[in-house]
Amino acid sequence: MDESPLSRARVCEACGMGVLLSCTREALPGARAAFLIATAELKVNAISVGAEEVFGPEQEVIGSYLLDLMASPMGDLHFAKVVTGAAVRSREPVVMPVKGVGVVGRKAGMLAARVSTCGPPRAALVTVEPSGFGRAR
Repeated sequence: MDESPLSRARVCEACGMGVLLSCTREALPGARAAFLIATAELKVNAISVGAEEVFGPEQEVIGSYLLDLMASPMGDLHFAKVVTGAAVRSREPVVMPVKGVGVVGRKAGMLAARVSTCGPPRAALVTVEPSGFGRAR
């Protein structure tokens, strides 16, 4: 079976930068989703343009500890375990509430974080989008 050129490519052919990762369709809510890529050690390896609006510029976010950027009302330890689990083995997406930490992150309010596996190399894909978590109906 012959692989398509896209599946063999490791960097973006349009710009020559970045690493191409794959994930399940359910993991990414849209092509322009705000997302972070985190390692099993909870270090941020990549950030989308949309996520820069929530968490700050790429130069400040790359290499950061994920829990310095967002926290979950369900508990940071639980959030950390979900992200670490997604980074080390293939998992179905888990959706949980998070809030940005710091001046930039707090402006976004409560967010829905969808945590899933991506790769190669394997890592956690954390997408965020506005949510209704914690709002009265």
